Amino acid sequence: MGKPTKIKKGEAFQFVRRDFLKLLSFAGLSTFLPGRASAKDDWRNDKNIPKQYIQNRDLPDFHIRSANPFMGVDMNAWGLAIGGMVKNPVGLSYEDLFGLKMFTQVSRLKCVECWSAKAEWQGFQFSELVEKVQPDPAAKFVYIQSADSYYESFAIEELLRPRVLFVLRMNGKSLSKDHGYPLRLIAPFKYGYKNIKYITSIKFMDTRKRNYWANSGPYSVDGTIQPGIDHPLDYNKKPLPINGGEVFHFFDR
Repeated sequence: MGKPTKIKKGEAFQFVRRDFLKLLSFAGLSTFLPGRASAKDDWRNDKNIPKQYIQNRDLPDFHIRSANPFMGVDMNAWGLAIGGMVKNPVGLSYEDLFGLKMFTQVSRLKCVECWSAKAEWQGFQFSELVEKVQPDPAAKFVYIQSADSYYESFAIEELLRPRVLFVLRMNGKSLSKDHGYPLRLIAPFKYGYKNIKYITSIKFMDTRKRNYWANSGPYSVDGTIQPGIDHPLDYNKKPLPINGGEVFHFFDR
């Protein structure tokens, strides 16, 4: 898989504009071919939750997981707040994030439910935020919150690893609602529940807080991938051994 590839500033805006034009084109087509354009399988795991809500869906190529079903982020009210033990607390808009140095990488999200799926992710590294806010030397941890009441915690050194990205785009397109729009984390050496979506705030702290699933379920605060067996969705769920840490399979590129 190699190291993340840099993306030039401004390039992300061109991608977003192109995605928008494609969406307009598709919307126009659907008015003439409503049966074909709107027809798709209903993948909801809980049919009692309205279709427009983000919720667990077992899609064939990349499962969707949400601890708390919700409608998605209201971008009229969204912003990224970064504070806590820092010299320069900041609030960043969605457009501000595209002004940061961008990287792209292919990496696999590995779930504790035993499945995994890979994607191409594009975003910025945590060091970009650290440089902006200048944390107090006593700050060793961060606490991250999301728009669906989810929360996670990390040691700062974990987020500074080179293949950790705060993601804006997935597989060449803007993040979808299901996958964490407008901002999510990809830490490939951590289980999927650590890869928080719909991020709204990042707080620097001198002590570590617990995470959602350590408080609400059986999973650890650490969440580092352990040796075991994987059933990759993009390889017909054939059982494959993993060594722990970031998951690579022979068919990954």
